[in-house]
Parts: sequence; C-alpha cells; structure tokens
Amino acid sequence: MNKTTFFTVLISILTFFLFSCYTTTTEYEEDGPFEDAIRTAAEARGLKLPLNDEEFEQLPIELQEFEVAYELLDLFYLYAHMKHELGDRNDYFAKAGYIPLYQDYPAEFRDIYYMFDQMSCPFTNYFDPSFYEAISDLLFYSDYGVGFGVRLDTIEHAPNAEAVIANVYPQGPAKDAGLMEGDIIVSIDRKSVTRSTFEQIETTSKDGDVYQFDILRGEDTLTVDITAGQVQAPTVFVNYRGDIPIITITEFTDTTTMVTGTYGEFKEALEQTAGAKATIINLADNGGGSVNLCEPMAAELLPENTVLGYAISAEIDSSRNDYKQRIDTTIMVPSDFGKTGDGIAKDRYVVFIENGETASCSELMISAVTAARNAPVVGTRSYGKGIGQYYIPTVAGGFAGVTSVQFLDKNRDSYHTFGIEPDVVKTTLKESVDEAFRIAEEATMVRTAGYGDSPTGHFPALTRKVGGKPQLNRRDHFGAFKVIKSPIHSK
Repeated sequence: MNKTTFFTVLISILTFFLFSCYTTTTEYEEDGPFEDAIRTAAEARGLKLPLNDEEFEQLPIELQEFEVAYELLDLFYLYAHMKHELGDRNDYFAKAGYIPLYQDYPAEFRDIYYMFDQMSCPFTNYFDPSFYEAISDLLFYSDYGVGFGVRLDTIEHAPNAEAVIANVYPQGPAKDAGLMEGDIIVSIDRKSVTRSTFEQIETTSKDGDVYQFDILRGEDTLTVDITAGQVQAPTVFVNYRGDIPIITITEFTDTTTMVTGTYGEFKEALEQTAGAKATIINLADNGGGSVNLCEPMAAELLPENTVLGYAISAEIDSSRNDYKQRIDTTIMVPSDFGKTGDGIAKDRYVVFIENGETASCSELMISAVTAARNAPVVGTRSYGKGIGQYYIPTVAGGFAGVTSVQFLDKNRDSYHTFGIEPDVVKTTLKESVDEAFRIAEEATMVRTAGYGDSPTGHFPALTRKVGGKPQLNRRDHFGAFKVIKSPIHSK
C-alpha cells in the first residue's frame, strides 16, 4: 500500500468511525468513556457531531492518536479477530492512569501503551513520538556511530584472545590509516589489547579522539595514529578459508555503506566470489530486518520465479465500504520484491550457519532456499519467529509496530514458534564454521532435517512483558518488517 492510498484509507476510516458512532450533539447513546471524551472535546471547541476530517483534527492529539492506534490494531493486527484479542475501545481507554506500571509513560499516551500490552504478541508495540527518530534509525539504517571501522574475528578468537581484524570497512578511519584484513592489533596507546578490551575502547571513544595503534602484520610491526570518527557499518562481510568464501550477514536494512543496503552488499559479495564451487552463508546472531531485502537475497540463490513462500496477512478488505479486516494468503515470488531473472548463485552449492539468535528475516531466507534446494544447515535450532510486523507512523508522530503477517515456506509449512532444525548440530560458532567448511569442501550433503517438533519457548501463550518504557533493539522489535509510510504526521 503506497503513501497516498494509506493516507486516504486512514482518513476514510476515521470519518466512517465518527459518522457511524455519533449522530448529533443531543441524540446519542451513552457508549462509554471514549465516546464521552470525543463529545466533550467537540463541544468545548464549538463543533457539532458528526465531525468531518478537518474537525476531527481539532480534537486533542491524545484522542486522535488513540483512535488511530485502535484502528491500526483493528485492521492490521493478525490476531485481533482471528483469536478475538481486540476488544472495544472502552476496554482500554482511561484505564492506565492509575496503574503504577504505566507512570513512566507520557500521560497522553498511557492508554495506548496499555491497549497494545493487552495483545498477546510481544512484537506488537506502540512507540510514542519521543521514539520516532530512534525507530527510524533502527528501521532504515545499519549501525552508525563513533568507531574505527573494523570488524574483528569472532570465530577463531575468544574475547580474551588477540584482536585480529577480519574486515576493514570500505569507508572509515581504519581504511584511511591503511589497516588490512589479518592485521593484529597488539596495543593501543601502548596498552596491550584483546578483542574484548578493543571493543571497550571503541565503545567509549569520542569523535576526534586520536589513538596510537601498534599493528602486527606478518613479521612486521607497524605504528599508526587513528582518529575515531563517525562510521556506518556494512552488513555483509566476505572471508575465505582456502578457496571457499563465507559470507556473513549481520542484518537486513535499507541503508548501509551502500545506498542499496544489505541487498546491494549481498549481490556485490556474490559477484566478488563468482567461480566459487561452494559458499557458506553465515546468519548466526542475525535477528532479521526488512522483508523487502531478505526475500530478494534468497532469490539470488535460486532459479528465476522460484516460489519463496507464502504470507498469511491481515489487510483492509477493499471490497467493502466499512473497512473491515480480512485475512488473505498470498504467494511470494521474487518479482514481488523487484527481482527478475535467475539468481546470481542459483547453481552454487550453499551451506547455511544458524543459531538460537537467528530469527525472522534470516529464517525467511533459510526456509526459502532450503525448501527449494535442500541446502544443508549447520548450528543450533533457530529462534522460531515466523511472523512479521507493519511499522506505521501515527498521527502524533509515533510508530505502531503491528504483527500483521505469518510466513510459510513453499510447502506451506511453518517454523513459527518451532524454529529451523540444523542438519548438523554444533553448539559454538567456531564448531559450526569448521563443520560448514567441511561440508562445503565435499559439496554432497543435502538437507534432511525440518522444523522443530517443540516450541522454542519465545512465544509462551498469551504472556508478554508489560509496563516500563520500550527498550529498543532489533531482536525485540525489528525481526521481519515492512514499513507502511504515511504522510499523516509532521516529521
């Protein structure tokens, strides 16, 4: 749904609600506290019911925001009606004011937080306007901040071991200083460092701070000055063991060191490794990201028009004039995401690495490829997040993250709550990498495992953490999402 369409539909929804619920200022039923609040606010502004769009926008922002948030759940929350989770507006309005758990929230938005907390899915959340910038950054950009612009080896080296550079970012202080893959950071400002202490120094560095690095490169020791600066992190990294590449994907996001985002980085990595007989795709610890990226990335490993899976989604029923939710199942194919033609690596032997933190969009990618090609998987069972969210800007300038989709593979099987089982179980990343390279060298194993036969425990029935302001991290909020952009706020 594009911006204009969504804006038109949302305004129409609000208009329909106002016209259907309110008749005149003197003739109405006493429906409850929300309706009373609307009438009182309208009368205080000299407005007569029913209200038109412009008049509704004159109401207090907290009433507008509550109505919009409720309608977004009513129309897009997958379990609103399927599992009868969403009640009447008055079940939530004017409820949170005296509940201690909600005293940390802005007063005008407490009832909205309370309403969202009554939904069972822990990935359905409301974020008030104070979170707008942070949410936008997390949705649209890879990690960005002050640093040196290197990725250390986390496979062969434990936190208390040597700080070995696995990758140098294409733009950043380390690149400018001439650091290279394989360099060992021996000391910083004459103090010896390990991987762990290096990460501490980088985390606490400030833009413009100058550090003296002692670098071991082969048998040579080099001393260079590096100035910490703003760095945008890549999300795709290529390393080799022998002639077999391992491509590590850390997240799926729109803007990274490339304007084409993770998808552009991944295509470049596949082109860079062209001619390899086998490739390892490392998705360990990747909690997901944009569906519009991970699905075409899966398609780069498949022949043209291979079915990627199915999406059971909550949408607006456009065949009705009363704006009701409908549940629809649609087939997902590469062209849905702008991908045409055969995948770059459609004939390449592929091995996946996963672990218990591999979630959502990462699981989408693995399920799409393994269902079509029987590519083997190494590691531990994945997280089991087979649902996705719509992120929708609200009238007050906040965001509603609403679980709207459940994904199935091309065989209509679901890994949601159960996770993806590996073909070979390895409990550490180093063991998984070693095994994946062994499998890739032989290039004969095919996938025989399926999805888990018991829940992973991340989705206990009808329980979720409530109260206290949201903590922003990709695992909790940004697993597999689509952003519905709407010009209904001023930001």
